[in-house]
Order: sequence, then C-alpha cells, then structure tokens
Amino acid sequence: MRRILAATLPLSVLALCAVNSVEAQESTTRGFNVGIHATGASLVVEDGDRSNAGGGGLWIAYGFSRTIQLFGQADLAQFDVQDATVEGDWTLAHADLGVRVHFANSLRSWVPYLQAAVTARAVTVQNGLLNDVAQAEDISLVGAGLTLGGGIVFYFNESLGLDLQLLWTGGKFTQLDVGSVTVGDLDIDAQSARFNIGLSWWP
Repeated sequence: MRRILAATLPLSVLALCAVNSVEAQESTTRGFNVGIHATGASLVVEDGDRSNAGGGGLWIAYGFSRTIQLFGQADLAQFDVQDATVEGDWTLAHADLGVRVHFANSLRSWVPYLQAAVTARAVTVQNGLLNDVAQAEDISLVGAGLTLGGGIVFYFNESLGLDLQLLWTGGKFTQLDVGSVTVGDLDIDAQSARFNIGLSWWP
C-alpha cells in the first residue's frame, strides 16, 4: 500500500499543478486570431494641414508561438483634404502585412505588443481638384509605405479581448489615376496615423 501511495503521489501532484495552470490561464496568443475595430485616423500630405477622420477595419492573424504572430490588417477612413496637390473628399485605405511581437504571459489578463508591417495605401478622391482644376471623374492615388506601432490587449476571458492600438505609416503616393489616364513616378509624401479600438478573438 505504501509503495502504491509512493508511486501515485508524484503523479497526483503533477496532475493537480496542470489543472491549476489551466484554470489560471488568463490569455492566449497562439493560433488563429480575427478582429474588428473602429479607427480614428489622421493624414498629412506634403506640407499640408493635418486632416482627421473616423473609419473602421479588420484583421486576421496566426500566432506561431506565444510571442510571434503574422497578420494582415485593412483599415478604411474618410478625409476632407485641403491645401494639397489633390484636394477633395478622400477615402483612404491601408492594407498591412506584417509581424506582431507579443510580450505575453498566459497568467496575465493583459498583453502588450509591438508590430511592423509593409503597407499599401490607396486613395479615391471624389469631387476632386487637381492643381485647382475641378475633375469630372474620380481621382485615385496609390503608394506604399512602412508601418510601425504597438498596443495592448485586455482580455475578458482567455480568448476574447479589447485591443487598443496606435500605428504610424510613412511613405509616398507614386501613381495618379484620373479616369483612364495614369501618371506614374510621382513623389507625394504622406504620413498617416491610426488609433484603433476593437475586439480580438482567438477561436
């Protein structure tokens, strides 16, 4: 009997520790992750004034480990841009492909992170003015940039959290489309910032 107890006691202790560990886990960053958010954005084109607007976005990601996550993110916002090469009602889209680094601890209900991404930006301008000339057709601008940022996720439970995120994107618009006419090799500086508040879910 004593031998049986001596053999089973260590296993019982290990099992109890495993159960307590599972029960104590407050967050996860592994596997598939999807989310949706509201966006507060700002945009500066060339040396023009800063324009502010609201919008929204979504993302999909996969966590290969507790720390590293590969993600794709898309955000959309509207701006009324003045004092720029192209003026009018702008609809600005960001499409990010990047890597997020979580500073994760599964026993905490909050997880901070940093991320970096290659970003494609596309703009459609309605009721546009190109060099002070009104355009009958929509104007499109396309370019690329680099996005840096970070945030923090506050978990309601192990797989659902509130995600607060701040991003900055620098780059240029390099192509202009007006109807069927395309002009390339442009060099229009643009810096944008995004503050996102959303829900993040690991199904």
